Amino acid sequence: MNSFKPLYDTEEIKKVRLGPFYKYYPDAEKEVKHLEYDSFLLDMNSNEKKIKTHEIAMKIAQTGVLRVEELRDQPLLFLSKLMNLIKLDMNVLAKFVIHYQLFGGTILELGTEYHHKIYFDDINKMKIVGGFAMTEMGHGSNVRNIETIARYDFQTQEFVIDSPTPSSTKFWIGNTSRYGTHVVLFCRLIFNNEDKGVHGIIVNIRDMETKEIRPGIELGDCGPKIGWNGIDNAWIRFSNFRAPRLNLLSRFASITESGEYITKLSSPGKLFQITISQLVMGRMLYIVGPPAYLNVAIKNTFRYAMQRRQFGEKEKPEELLINYPTHYQTLIPMISNVFALEFSRNVIVERFPESKMPDKADSYNAIIGGVKATVAEYAIQSISKLRTMCGGNGFSAYSLFGYMRDELEVFQTAEGDGTVLFQQLTKHLLVEYRKWYKKEGVKGYIIKEVQSFLDTSNPYYTHSRSIPYLISDEFHLHAFVFRFEKQRSILITKLSLLKSKGLTFTQSWNESLLDIQKLARYYTQLFCLESSYLCVKKCVDPGSRSVLSNIVKLYALTNIENDFGFYRNANFLSAGKALAISDAIRDLCVQLKPFIFELMEESFGLTFPDVPIGSTSYIKNMSERVGIPPYSSKL
Repeated sequence: MNSFKPLYDTEEIKKVRLGPFYKYYPDAEKEVKHLEYDSFLLDMNSNEKKIKTHEIAMKIAQTGVLRVEELRDQPLLFLSKLMNLIKLDMNVLAKFVIHYQLFGGTILELGTEYHHKIYFDDINKMKIVGGFAMTEMGHGSNVRNIETIARYDFQTQEFVIDSPTPSSTKFWIGNTSRYGTHVVLFCRLIFNNEDKGVHGIIVNIRDMETKEIRPGIELGDCGPKIGWNGIDNAWIRFSNFRAPRLNLLSRFASITESGEYITKLSSPGKLFQITISQLVMGRMLYIVGPPAYLNVAIKNTFRYAMQRRQFGEKEKPEELLINYPTHYQTLIPMISNVFALEFSRNVIVERFPESKMPDKADSYNAIIGGVKATVAEYAIQSISKLRTMCGGNGFSAYSLFGYMRDELEVFQTAEGDGTVLFQQLTKHLLVEYRKWYKKEGVKGYIIKEVQSFLDTSNPYYTHSRSIPYLISDEFHLHAFVFRFEKQRSILITKLSLLKSKGLTFTQSWNESLLDIQKLARYYTQLFCLESSYLCVKKCVDPGSRSVLSNIVKLYALTNIENDFGFYRNANFLSAGKALAISDAIRDLCVQLKPFIFELMEESFGLTFPDVPIGSTSYIKNMSERVGIPPYSSKL
């Protein structure tokens, strides 16, 4: 593979990268481009940052640029606006996500027209500031077992809300400790001494005039955090607090004025599934943010590496960092991963209507959880790696690596811990397999196992080192599918063996967690690859499509290389073929190196402010930032 710069259309590649957002970007950018302010609030303590974040958010909200109704009517436009707001500050964006999507979106999805008329105008202008009160001290991921209770009082037609234990204290409730006026409270509804399961109730926590906390509520701040210190996270405890009957979000379950509990759903479990489904949009938003930050971090690292020189041959100029394989063979595969994550995001966004379809919602919710967990984990690992690639200058707060790392840290656990999301995805995959097995029977199972054996014993698959074959989509897809199917077979066999030894399902599941995590990761990576193929296929310009295809090939080969242990243990790759794959990765990096940075930067679509190490002269700009006087030669 020769090194050359192909002809490509930057706008076409931008169109493919943005996918379904592309046609909404001009309108979204037009609406938010005038909303300028100090983008990264570095030199502030936690208290100052909360005040500044709230001031900025209120100023933007007053313009009417964001509306809860857009989540229903034009969700892609709403998401496009939020994506454009990422370039300003993650804290402000987080405040909007909590207020408009989690608080307002829950009222939109679980409430009725009655609730919409009462609250939407005030939400849109942030006359009320909303929070999402789900997580408790003792219950985060396991929402089904939250402890906060709301007993219905038939005489007064009110809910009496209590926090019966220390672990039932609501915790990490954003927008609430300083400025919040309302929350959507998730609690167990006790009706006529019967537990009806988890319901959502709108609770007014502060007097709208005095802003004092209402009687029956104890509330405080969660204290300094690793990141997002512009968000006022609260702990909340209730004691005999009363909320009106009509504050129950009653689209799927209601209590009549005459005192009758009505729901068309078959069980509290079904109601819970619908109630929790509102998290899907939040997870989608969490897939959008990290790749955007990674683009910025990679751009800064690339620019720095194209200026900074270190070591070299005697009597010659020092070598640029970008020319060292340890640099470009780290940066370029990282770019390919970002593209693959963006492509998976695009497919997820395009398929968003499936989240409302009864026959497809479970599958959609499962894969969005797996991609969210993968994106969050990869972003935080990559930011740390990029920091070290910029040496001491990367350690400066002005490089923004520390800022971005801290702001991304919460993504790993908020809206679902990655470990739990991977388990949910694996459960879905096993359910789907059970359906397949029920249909295909033992015969289908034997055919599948024989095919797996033939794959691993086929000399061509195992030993072929032909470059055209190694970089072919056919080989990559085959490798990803084989790994997923093999791991599913390994997990099913292990669960069956543990069950035969007398372990319960829960015990068997917990004993198999490492294999469970692997299966979910492998499926998510397969989804990213298949999504990449779908997106690249939409590229009209041949030159651009060729470039994107090579980037996807690099993603696939790097992914295979990172899991050589699995493939070697499964006899899928010989040692010689593994070495040839590493050589192919190197050659692809060399081929992409002359133009990949320009392509990445010009086709991104979002504008972030420059930082000293990512500017055209890092020495000049870093000197100005830290107060080094201009240099004057005395020679």
